Amino acid sequence: MKAIVFALSLFISSQLLASVITHKILPGDLHSGGTLTIKITEERQDDFDAQVSYKIIPRMFVPISRSQREGTFTATLPIEYLDERGYEDLAVSGPTINQGATIQHLGLESVGRYNQSHHVKLTPQSRKWLLEAWYHPSVKATGWVQLAIELQNVPLVGKYKVYSKLSN
Repeated sequence: MKAIVFALSLFISSQLLASVITHKILPGDLHSGGTLTIKITEERQDDFDAQVSYKIIPRMFVPISRSQREGTFTATLPIEYLDERGYEDLAVSGPTINQGATIQHLGLESVGRYNQSHHVKLTPQSRKWLLEAWYHPSVKATGWVQLAIELQNVPLVGKYKVYSKLSN
């Protein structure tokens, strides 16, 4: 029986690690769109790493360097956030700090057909970027149906926010 439970948990973990969510970056003032992918790169006993890679297509004559248009960063989150119960607990308990990053629940919102999505904000200690995510339990891997990434210190612009939605 233990072997079956172990094999099942290993299978589920490998499915999460293999899952990639693809988002379409919505047009903004300085960009016409782009793509964003989210994948779980590592899952540990207490937390997991969600790697976010993005490629922003700037509008013509907008001087945004390649390092600002394309990038990858990793958000390390408690393992509870692979399940809706983690977001529900966060809504009740209030903001929490994980590895120097503050995570706070901003409420429930509808995002397209995804009703009652958990809106959360992740502020890393470095403050080079801010991440807002809308979690819905019906979405695979991280469950993030929509993201907002606010890049800090973009040359000539300062702060710049980019929104993305699940493309399916």
